[in-house]
Amino acid sequence: MRTGLAVLALLCVALALPEKQVAAQDHETLLKSSDPKFRIEAANRLAAQNTKAAVETIVRALMIEEDGHAGREMGRTLKAVTSGDALVAAEKLIGSPKKPGDYFAAVWALTGIAAGASATGDSILQNALKKGSAGDVSLRACALEAIGESGREELVDWILPLLRAADAGIDKANPFETLSLLAAARKLGSALPEDKRRPLIEALVHVLEVAKDERVDYFTANALARLTGKEPYLDAAFWKHWLMGGTEAAPEEGKTVARPTFFNAVAVGTRVLFIVDISGSMDWPADMAFRKNPVTGRSAEKGPDYTHVKTKMDLAKVELIWSLTNLPENIFFNVIVYETTHRLIDEKTEGLVQAKPENKTRFANLVRALKANGGTNIHGSLMRGMRMTKKKSVEGDVALDRKLMLEGVDTIFFLTDGTPSWSDESTEFAEVHPKWGAIGNGKFCKSDAILADVARVNTFRKVVIHAIAVGKDADHEMMKKLAEQNHGQYVNRG
Repeated sequence: MRTGLAVLALLCVALALPEKQVAAQDHETLLKSSDPKFRIEAANRLAAQNTKAAVETIVRALMIEEDGHAGREMGRTLKAVTSGDALVAAEKLIGSPKKPGDYFAAVWALTGIAAGASATGDSILQNALKKGSAGDVSLRACALEAIGESGREELVDWILPLLRAADAGIDKANPFETLSLLAAARKLGSALPEDKRRPLIEALVHVLEVAKDERVDYFTANALARLTGKEPYLDAAFWKHWLMGGTEAAPEEGKTVARPTFFNAVAVGTRVLFIVDISGSMDWPADMAFRKNPVTGRSAEKGPDYTHVKTKMDLAKVELIWSLTNLPENIFFNVIVYETTHRLIDEKTEGLVQAKPENKTRFANLVRALKANGGTNIHGSLMRGMRMTKKKSVEGDVALDRKLMLEGVDTIFFLTDGTPSWSDESTEFAEVHPKWGAIGNGKFCKSDAILADVARVNTFRKVVIHAIAVGKDADHEMMKKLAEQNHGQYVNRG
């Protein structure tokens, strides 16, 4: 017994050593650590100093930070800063962003400043709102993102005039700023008590009434749905009727063009990408309890034919073929499939193709020929999708590229039945999972890292990502978060 206690004591001492070593390290050493939690710890310590020099050190670290989660948490430490001089020093560093890291530093720093709710901090936010752009990512867009993340219900009064001032020009206005404004309205509106939401609802209905752009419509309707608990109807007439105390009757869609769906999630815009898991586990049996009476498939309106579905791969194929077959001709689309690697289903077709009958038939035949094999490279397949345009993939930073904002995919339908097991930067297997087998050593084999990086890349892009989890073994928690943080729908299919 004494021997066991001695071993336990030694183990406790060994476990405590890293914490002591961290405590003894200076801030600069911690900020250079490869471990993000040490960089966050350094920012916390510096923010507690509440000095100009400490805040400048934090902001400069944010400008080179590449980890989305670490950057967000490091920026949030500025909430504790009350020194006006220190906050002004931060403003000077982020006030004229030029390269990608500067814009993310601005979002993260302004988020912390907004949460601090100081007079100086609010003045800094107001100054940032005045620095718009004709078309590129701007400091104004950064400020709108920060306001949305602040959770401060009183800041609704800042965005109400912007929403009320919307006119038909909103469709051609800076899309980065417009979508950040609507995202802020959704987030801040959720923090409001129900009895204080009406002015914001009225302002959003006004936007829906004047806008014609599908993405603007979608983000506005999404915000209205979040504030009211209703469906995200795109018809402004319904919302005006509802505001007057009308019935719950659903409106007409108000659109003359059919809208593509996948597993009942609805696409936004005209550039649609399907990213489908074909890993080995997709050959496992499908749980079809969700649909006790399969349809015949004779009519497009009735949906896919599940009669011969046995595996999860069968289910994915049936749903995807049905979706492709019923794409309206104004849609441009492609399909990425992934396992340990990821690829275009037709490697000769690099960009998006128009949904003409011959293209839909060709892609449907390629889907029928798919075989399940390999691991699950979730991050790599998503990043590949975020680079795609009508013509080809765009290299460089995918988060701030104006070409991608205007020509990249509007909607991603992302399907998986499992958990991440490999990523593009993996070099070897690091562990063996009792169910999923070998797991790679890459950073993006972890769900939290994937979510943080997708959130960073999609901060301004606002690609709608619908997350479809097939089977009980899928990482449903990750998929819920993926949909929520990327303005999409989470689908739990068995």
